[in-house]
Amino acid sequence: MSKGLYIAGAEKDAGKTTLCLGLLEEFRKTLPEGVSFTKPLGQKTTLVEGEQVGQDSWFVDRALDMGLSLDNSAPFAASRGSAARYIKLGKPSDLPGRIRRAYKALGRKGRMVLVEGTGHPGVGCVFDLSNARVAKILGTPVILVLDGGIGSTIDRFSLCASMFYHYDVPVLGVVINRIIPAKMESVKFLLGKWFGERDIPVFGYIPYEDSIARPSLGLMQRALGAEPIVTMKAGNVGGAVAGHLTAFGSAEEVLRIVRKNPVRSLLVDHSRPDILDALVVSRISGGKGPGAVIICGGEPDSRRIEAFRATGIPLYATGQGLEKSTGRLSQKIFKVEPHEEEKIKRIVELVASNVNTAAILSHLSGDSEGKKPRRFRKFLKKLFRG
Repeated sequence: MSKGLYIAGAEKDAGKTTLCLGLLEEFRKTLPEGVSFTKPLGQKTTLVEGEQVGQDSWFVDRALDMGLSLDNSAPFAASRGSAARYIKLGKPSDLPGRIRRAYKALGRKGRMVLVEGTGHPGVGCVFDLSNARVAKILGTPVILVLDGGIGSTIDRFSLCASMFYHYDVPVLGVVINRIIPAKMESVKFLLGKWFGERDIPVFGYIPYEDSIARPSLGLMQRALGAEPIVTMKAGNVGGAVAGHLTAFGSAEEVLRIVRKNPVRSLLVDHSRPDILDALVVSRISGGKGPGAVIICGGEPDSRRIEAFRATGIPLYATGQGLEKSTGRLSQKIFKVEPHEEEKIKRIVELVASNVNTAAILSHLSGDSEGKKPRRFRKFLKKLFRG
């Protein structure tokens, strides 16, 4: 069976898919037998050619043009009600066998298989398939993805590592994600010291980058249920509009913010026609931005709609008020979509320049017997015994 690597997150939206995208691209360059990908337990599905398939596996396949078999790269995607059916009836049955067969098929001809986990290490327990148990079934060591910090990062690692230790799954090392750039040096020093003293390799420190976190216009439109009134002109790339601003304050203050952030969408309350008029005048005068306007709580009159159409500013409207709309966007973590080529390219670059993939492959080669470093083993024993 091929050599595999399990990418686990310390929590939901830790950056597992981000790391997988970068590692897959780097491994494709260096591994002559190639590399494949699977997400054994998916929590979200998407409709492809009339069939429900695992969303993350479909995304990775489309983003990197891997030509994956989605039957194997997404062997089980939990749909609504599947947890209750499993508890009541034990169905679907033989999930471990299904996952094992898919993994074996992907790893034929010596290919490495990169396995993406789901949520935090305990996710999947309802199906008797926690991340730790899946890694044990597949016989793969684990890299944990942790959010950048100091105390919270160490605490989260200790909690998550104990579960893999319980199943005797080797934790190969960690990758620290989304580090605030201004804190990078102190995070590197302190975490490097703490993990180093316990023989736990830190394979990478990835900085937080706002351009990747900003949602596209299409994602915001769907999140808010916004209907298009004036759509993007032909030749414009919708994916270039990313992130949002909120129109609080005077029209002059809003214009100043828009000029500094011209590719972001602007959320405007329907009771602020003064801001809409100011945006139109600014555009006629050669001003840049916003990338789009989303009217919250109502729609503008026909005269203003025509003004937006004439100036080429995309216009959308949602029945949700401004406060509710901004609250929904601030609480939601948006995933990158396959059409966002620039974001995907930047993710790959970030991983390539901040994660030591050669060190990962080297540790994988030396981990064929599933051994843990001695000091790491002592640390986990002490931790697990309390």
